[in-house]
Amino acid sequence: MNQSTAFRRKIIYLVILVATLVPLYLLGQPSDGTPNSGGQLAMMRDDFEISESDLGEISPASETMKLASLGLRGVAATLLWEKAHKYRVTHEWDRLKASLNNIALLQPHYDKVWEHQAHNLAYNVSIEFDDYRQRYEMVREGTEFLTRGVRQNRKAPRLIWYTGWFYGQKIGMSDEKRQFRRLFADDSVLHESLAEEGIEVDSNEALGPLGKPDNWLVGRLWLNHGYDIVDAGVKIRRQTPLNFYETGPKWTFKHAEAIEQEGILDQNAERAWTRASEEWDRFGRRSIPTTSPFTIKLGAISDLVQQRAEKAEAFRILAGKIYEDDRQAKIDALPPDTRKVLERKPEERTEAGKRALPHILASVTPSFAEIVLRLPAEKQFAAAELLSEIKDLEDRIQKTNGYRNQINYVYWESLALAEQEERTVKARRLIFEAEKANADAELDRAIELYDEAFAIWAEIFDDYPILTIDDTAEDLFASIRRYMIAIDSQDLPEDFPLKTFAELMNQGDGINDALLYEQVREQQAELAVKRQQELEEEERQREAEAAKAAKAEQMKAEEPADKPAEPASAEPTADADADAKEGEPEMKETETAAEEKPAEKEEPSAEEEPSVEPGTDAEPDDAESPAESDEAETEASEETAE
Repeated sequence: MNQSTAFRRKIIYLVILVATLVPLYLLGQPSDGTPNSGGQLAMMRDDFEISESDLGEISPASETMKLASLGLRGVAATLLWEKAHKYRVTHEWDRLKASLNNIALLQPHYDKVWEHQAHNLAYNVSIEFDDYRQRYEMVREGTEFLTRGVRQNRKAPRLIWYTGWFYGQKIGMSDEKRQFRRLFADDSVLHESLAEEGIEVDSNEALGPLGKPDNWLVGRLWLNHGYDIVDAGVKIRRQTPLNFYETGPKWTFKHAEAIEQEGILDQNAERAWTRASEEWDRFGRRSIPTTSPFTIKLGAISDLVQQRAEKAEAFRILAGKIYEDDRQAKIDALPPDTRKVLERKPEERTEAGKRALPHILASVTPSFAEIVLRLPAEKQFAAAELLSEIKDLEDRIQKTNGYRNQINYVYWESLALAEQEERTVKARRLIFEAEKANADAELDRAIELYDEAFAIWAEIFDDYPILTIDDTAEDLFASIRRYMIAIDSQDLPEDFPLKTFAELMNQGDGINDALLYEQVREQQAELAVKRQQELEEEERQREAEAAKAAKAEQMKAEEPADKPAEPASAEPTADADADAKEGEPEMKETETAAEEKPAEKEEPSAEEEPSVEPGTDAEPDDAESPAESDEAETEASEETAE
């Protein structure tokens, strides 16, 4: 290769290099801040809102770290992650914090950096300290680390949600939750930093019953901030919408439970539960995206069922006789016992029949698709449209029920309704006071308070059986065991209002099925009614027998000692008829005694008329008097004897 060839190649390489710089300049020219300025990449960053100013707060230190890594940012971040783990194991907390800061500077828009390391500080590092104050400081470090992440990632709903979850769950559910909640309420420095982030800690939405910020309510404000961002058009990433939206309303429940556990059992507790009910109702009206091509509203299940029933009725009317004949054929094919359940009136069905009825009705409902094919041509199009609408409603109902069951929607709804009632707050207050009296060895007062509280809880469980699967059930069962110790008995009284609840709780690890509790309660209620009817019937029989005995004694007491026997031809009086109907055996005994008693012979004077028994008709003039009849019988007997 001669020198001219080498020189020529160098010129070619230089031209190629210069030619390459031109498109790079056009693509990467920075923006001057005006719209549509800069190169193609700058304009694309503006269009997709992924520039540093769009993503969050610009950090000069972060940009410097990126440049200093000379393109090896991933390698540097990996080494820092390893160092952070090493420093945590060796308890070198200052070096750990420094490593975390450097990782955040290198990867400011990687959500996992903020989530993982905040969890590392608040959960893994905090437990290494013995004093709860030091533990709280590390929890605070974790929450502030998350707050920094939110500042640099304003369009990261998941990160904002995680911050709200931290303020609620970590501070409000730790073993030291009472101390943590008190320290948070008095942490004015943290409150100021939260106010700078737009969290209104001084508003009624964040203040607890004592007039201080409550961690659960502050966490809810963070979550609401995330909801606002999503409603503005930002997509939820790495999280299901159902879980994303349910946390905020649940934090209001946790707030109400927390203040009750701390002894606030007055109108403040009622208002807290009312707020929780309103939040849950608002959550039920929110449109939740699903994996299907439609959204759902968890609180609108009854509307969907009603719409489906209306469409099905319209289809039945349109199909007419074809529908009815098909349904009747299915009914005729049912087994006799099953057909009887369907034909009985609702009040005549047994419990088993009531439970089986939905399945029976589903089995006799004709197939809409088959009916459409059998309809005349002029009706098929309208029927097909109705069928499409019915299928869409069925899909929505199925999806809504699935999501409702996934988060136990009915339980939280019933809990909010039950807890905001005055009697529920009263029952909790009575249990709280009973536990305090029991701890102070005031057993008589404790037993009295326990009895009153258990009676109220029995009513609440009857109205809201689903509460038996609540955490409250475990606490209530523990109170029942302490009550048994207070009354010095290993068995509960037969008339104990929560006896069914206690028996089911004692069989395992608690009541896992509220329906089972409801069925047992209904069965026991039916047995109790049946037993009460038996006792009432036995009582009526005893009363009837006592009345008969009293009547017989009265008749014997009123009968004259020298009363003559009634003539055989005399008509019975009205009183005698009544006595005969009420107690025939007693009358027979009386008549026998009268027959065995010897009749006295009295000759009436010529001037006197034979006496007539009061209440009997007078005998004819030619009729024999009782005395004359007795005398004739005596003379006949003497002649026979001679």
